[in-house]
This record gives sequence, structure tokens and C-alpha cells, in this order.
Amino acid sequence: MANGFYGFNRHNEIQIVDVDDGTSVIEVPLRKESNNPLGIAHGGLIFSICDVAAGVAARSGGRNTVSQDASIYFLSPGVNTTKLTAKGHVIREGGRTGIAESEVFTDDGTLVAKATVTIHYLD
Repeated sequence: MANGFYGFNRHNEIQIVDVDDGTSVIEVPLRKESNNPLGIAHGGLIFSICDVAAGVAARSGGRNTVSQDASIYFLSPGVNTTKLTAKGHVIREGGRTGIAESEVFTDDGTLVAKATVTIHYLD
């Protein structure tokens, strides 16, 4: 799997750092353009890296996937950090659907958000 290759990932500087069996680590540098008007990491960016981390973890077994549904909990602001790191892992892989979770952290390990993603397997 290539690293940061998709147009969306490249445009947003989202990098795939690690992929293992059912897990992933994703990073994105936090720049002023990444923030909302309050100077906090934009929720859309946080949601995007949760989605990417869950999807990459789900595809680590070689299956083609898309996200079918997702929910996210924003737990603390993404501030005072140079990057956000999302860690994804598969909870359950089924025949047509599965469940993956992802969590987003700041440089100092503060948990920013947690998401649950329903994965749809295309194969």
C-alpha cells in the first residue's frame, strides 16, 4: 500500500505511517489552515483522519472497502500540537460489513476523538 498517494490524502497532507493486520497509524501535520476560526483543529479534518485510519485498517487484509456509516465523539480540542495521529483497528470483519474504530491523539497523547465506522466490503 502506497503512502499518502490518494488525491484527498495528498491534498490534506494525510500520511499513512504504519499498516499491520487489522491496524493502521495515520498522521497529519496541524497547520493554521487546518484549524477552525477558534484556532482548534477542524472537526472535518479530525473526522477525515478517523475515516482514513479505519478504512486503511479494514483494507489491510487485501479487501476493497468503503465506509458505510460512522459516528464520532469529539473529546478534547486539537490544540498545542504539531500533528494529529489516528490509530485504527478492526473490531469485526464480516462477509459484507465490518466494524472498525479509530482514535485521534495530539503529540502529548491527549485523546482528541474516537470514531466507530461501519465498513462495507466490496468483494
